[in-house]
Amino acid sequence: MITQETLLKLSGQWRIDEYSVLREYLQVLFLSTLSEHKESPAIYFKGGTALRLLLNSFRFSEDLDFTATLKAQTLLKVIRQIAQKIGLLAPGASVRKTKITKQAVLSELFYPPAGHKYPLIIDIEFSLREKPQTKKDTLLETLLPISPYPIVRHLDWPEILSEKVRALLTRGKGRDIFDVYYLMTKGVSLDWKLINKKMALFHQTADHNMLRQTIGRFETKTLERDLGKFLPETHRQIAGQLKTLLLEKLEK
Repeated sequence: MITQETLLKLSGQWRIDEYSVLREYLQVLFLSTLSEHKESPAIYFKGGTALRLLLNSFRFSEDLDFTATLKAQTLLKVIRQIAQKIGLLAPGASVRKTKITKQAVLSELFYPPAGHKYPLIIDIEFSLREKPQTKKDTLLETLLPISPYPIVRHLDWPEILSEKVRALLTRGKGRDIFDVYYLMTKGVSLDWKLINKKMALFHQTADHNMLRQTIGRFETKTLERDLGKFLPETHRQIAGQLKTLLLEKLEK
């Protein structure tokens, strides 16, 4: 289990609160335990936390999101087995409130940190609604006390970008604008064929102009409110500039 000394050290180094460091430790612990499971090749990590942990995004993230090709009942067994191991590695941690919906298996990683009024809760979603189009295996390198480093299977970056564009067009959260911007700064290009394949799940289509208009309508205050607590203290001012930065990227 991570020590208070390490939490303080990384909190100062990353310029983020200790709570966020602890949350990231538990996220990596879950991924490490999952990577050792025999069913892990059928579970694909994705979303903002994947960008943070595998592509060095400087935005911290709350949840763990996956696409899975397993049956729901098999996933329940996997989750139970992971929960047993995590309880041994991080005393007090548990995986609970697991349930099956029509499109996903949902759960949460629960941990009551000492000295905090409220427990730390990480929502976990295994989406069953669409098959992955790509796959990639990446070594998760971290300063957190996790060894050996896990090899994590995930959707490849163009597919994650496509899902982020879909999320931006259909739910419009500030974190989606940041993640689209970050992926594009890493040289990941928009694949409109793949984006529209993703949009088909909502019986919609999208194009470059629609994306620009959606970004343009986003309020700067909403961006700052949504992103503030997930960015290092030194980089929170970027939230107010994101619309302009991303629109400039889309013009290139």
